[in-house]
Amino acid sequence: MNATALATAPAARQTGVELTVVVPFYNPGPALRPTVERLVTCLRQAGVAFEVIAVSDGSTDGSAATLTGLAEVTVIDNPINQGKGAALHQGFAAATGAWIGFIDADGDIDPQHLVDYLLIARAGGHAVVYADKRHTHSVSAATRLRKLISISYSTLVTTMFGLGVRDTQTGCKIIRRDVLTEVLPRLRERRFAFDLELFVAAKEAGITDLHAAPVRLEARTAGSTVSTASITRTIRDTFTIYGRRRDNHYATYALAS
Repeated sequence: MNATALATAPAARQTGVELTVVVPFYNPGPALRPTVERLVTCLRQAGVAFEVIAVSDGSTDGSAATLTGLAEVTVIDNPINQGKGAALHQGFAAATGAWIGFIDADGDIDPQHLVDYLLIARAGGHAVVYADKRHTHSVSAATRLRKLISISYSTLVTTMFGLGVRDTQTGCKIIRRDVLTEVLPRLRERRFAFDLELFVAAKEAGITDLHAAPVRLEARTAGSTVSTASITRTIRDTFTIYGRRRDNHYATYALAS
């Protein structure tokens, strides 16, 4: 349903939107509005024709209401928590931009990165431009524990999938509309493993122009969504994606498209 909506949404040439940014969030508290305001300011200053779609994944902290009055921002307030991937699917379904990006709402990634990534995407016509915290020019203020978790997971992903992508999970990416329209119907993940499945499906579809870009990760201004339960769930979902690939789920879609 979401993929069909994306495919049939008004084209960018009709809406005049170059970039749609989806901001999924779950109980980010007071970090949400400053993050979205900063995003809007960066895009305005860059002269980008844009829209922002902020999707609450069942937030219970009243954060969705803090976005009231932001003219370029559409808020989708879901009553039930389903996961980051589910929120992204919903935001993508409403997107009208020629490029579609997303960014975490936690305040640790400066939205200016999306402007930088759009410039890279424009110049190279890349399928995907994604934040890579292992890039030579990346800087991270993450805690040692978060860095250890990140390195361990990326090592697991490299061993299992061999994608040639060092960092699948950092929450800042831009995707060309035609690429997302092609890949989205193959995706099944509704939580944090959504990002990994995006790259797996892209590779199986023969999409190889995945451009890594540096990112600066600041200290979080909202509470961490990383917990023992979320880590366990993500690892389990990672093995589920591996099973789908082994069973030719993604290849079947690639041959049919």
